Amino acid sequence: MIKLTSGGLSSIDFSHLIAAIDEAAIIAVTDNRGIITYVNKKFCAISKYSEEELLGKTHRLINSHHHSEDFFKTMWETISQGETWEGEIRNRAKDGTYYWVNTTIVPFMDANGKPERYIAVRYEITERKLAEDQLKIYSKKLEVSNQELQDFASVAAHDLQEPLRKIQSFADRLKIKAQDSIPAEALDYLNRVQASAHRMQVLINDLLAYSRVTTKAKPFTPISLEETIKQVSSDLELRLEQTGGKIAVGDLPIIEADPTQMHQLFLNLLNNALKFHKPNTPPVVSISAQLTGSLCRIFITDNGIGFDEKYLDRIFTIFQRLHGRHEYEGTGIGLAVCRKIVDRHGGHITAKSRISEGSTFIITLPLKQTHKD
Repeated sequence: MIKLTSGGLSSIDFSHLIAAIDEAAIIAVTDNRGIITYVNKKFCAISKYSEEELLGKTHRLINSHHHSEDFFKTMWETISQGETWEGEIRNRAKDGTYYWVNTTIVPFMDANGKPERYIAVRYEITERKLAEDQLKIYSKKLEVSNQELQDFASVAAHDLQEPLRKIQSFADRLKIKAQDSIPAEALDYLNRVQASAHRMQVLINDLLAYSRVTTKAKPFTPISLEETIKQVSSDLELRLEQTGGKIAVGDLPIIEADPTQMHQLFLNLLNNALKFHKPNTPPVVSISAQLTGSLCRIFITDNGIGFDEKYLDRIFTIFQRLHGRHEYEGTGIGLAVCRKIVDRHGGHITAKSRISEGSTFIITLPLKQTHKD
């Protein structure tokens, strides 16, 4: 028996190591022509062939025909040059079932530098591959679902807008011409028609905004968030006057982003902060930023009505509202649009809040975009 040098493994220890590997892995040895000369019990168990059925054969016996000829040609070219080959292979067992193995093939060379045998060590990965396939199916279903939503939004843009405009137009004309002659009850009905048509118009516009985060996206460019907030504050000037609200802005960084979508993101968030204010309390909103490495965290804090944090996941879901439309106007799409914009930029959005104690929305965004849009 061969004894290793001091500090190495003894022959007994080495045999224990081989036994442990043999127990854990699927092992096969072939000659330089690929003829199988040794298989262990795990190889027989997974392939469902006996040792006698495998010895003297090649691995073509378990070929599932899943891989191309070029796949195996590349493998043989690699090991015949004395290099180790690693890869994933789908094989076919004797009973016709398929199984996946992560395979490492190590060539052993003779004195002339030619391969004299190959040892293949394999580990079964069937469950992992099945999970990957299932994930691909779910991903495809999600892609189809998103496409259906975008198609619906496209229909809303064209097929629903025109009849809605006619309803609004003729309702306005009817009210102008007949408001002095129709009964009060009929006038109330007409007002309700106009209010419903207006809500429908807002809903369609919000749906389009949600869809266009991906369909109408623009390239990422360096933008000043401070300049973006100035533009948004200008857009909200009327609401600020109506509520007596104030927006305090700290130092904000320059980031790579879609300018239009950043404007929409902060417009939605600031509009919400002003809208959900306490009765008889002017809204005060503060915006600040914190840089951490390649990321920036933006904090939007208000003194509004707040919400119960158990609804945190719900508020970013499309069509979800925590308050009735008679209390606060809106469609429940604005924060879903915000999350979709942040997701597109490789970021994250969350919030902290307590009822009657205001809310803080926290947006994490990369300073520079590295992922493909």
